Amino acid sequence: MRRLNIRMKLLLVFMTVFTVFLLGVFYWFYQFSTARLMKELRQSLVVSASMAAEMINAEDHTRVFESGVEDDADYKKIADSLRLVRNANPRAAAIYTAVRSSGADPNELLFVVSADENLETRVHLREAYDASNAPEMLLAFDRPIADVEMGKDEYGNWLSGYAPILDKNGKSVAIVGVDMEASEVLEMQSQIKKISIFVFLIAYASVFLAVIFASGAITKPLSQITEVARTLENDQPYDPKQLEDVTDNADELGMLARVFNEMAIQVQQREQKLKEEVVQLRIEIDQTKRQKQVSEIVDTEYFQDLKEKTSTLRKRRSSEKKEKKE
Repeated sequence: MRRLNIRMKLLLVFMTVFTVFLLGVFYWFYQFSTARLMKELRQSLVVSASMAAEMINAEDHTRVFESGVEDDADYKKIADSLRLVRNANPRAAAIYTAVRSSGADPNELLFVVSADENLETRVHLREAYDASNAPEMLLAFDRPIADVEMGKDEYGNWLSGYAPILDKNGKSVAIVGVDMEASEVLEMQSQIKKISIFVFLIAYASVFLAVIFASGAITKPLSQITEVARTLENDQPYDPKQLEDVTDNADELGMLARVFNEMAIQVQQREQKLKEEVVQLRIEIDQTKRQKQVSEIVDTEYFQDLKEKTSTLRKRRSSEKKEKKE
């Protein structure tokens, strides 16, 4: 981390934050969309079941159950009503009626009428069904309700809605069940997941580009200031125009650039003055050295003896010149 430049650090920090944020939003969106879809499906199934229950005469339904005959007029009349509701709801895969069993098992129900035209696949009159794994089905005798979770039985995986069939006294005598295949529900959930992932990737790419742009905009002035610092470090001439683009900004980086610009100019001026002082100091040191060296030579016995001999020689020459003139 220490070896990364500021732009990469900003990129990593921002992308980490936004990744966590977007993943959270994605998860919330998926859960919210899935929950809303399941709620709408349950409501649709309950509405279909309630419509079918309103269309069925409770007395006719009771006669069908008691007769045990699937091909009589009452059975066909109820089955036709169920088919109308099934055909009006494309999501409905199966629709049927059921009553409580008179046996000892409170979870056992008996099918009565089915909208399925296929004799081999439909549930038949008085066929027993164990509803212990479908608690909502048992509660449907009291009120319209739908499965909280998708159910599984010997017929497959389903999401179902139910509604009670009431007699003229308002007493529940049977229920209508509307089943929707789980494969369709799972397909809808898969579509939501695909859409969520697509939106997430688009958002992530947009954030990534925005972070790159923002980090570049932030670090570009800092890079310019860094280059100027390297110029000063390498003892190269500094031109104040190098930071002209940054110093014109009114933000904190602009203020930093202006302060650095003034500091750089002062540093360069002081450095130039220091160089001149060093040169002058060297000259003075050289002069002092030369004077010291001359003083050391003059103070030697050899120089004094030589000086005395030179003085004697000058005097002798001067006397010889006078004698020649006389």
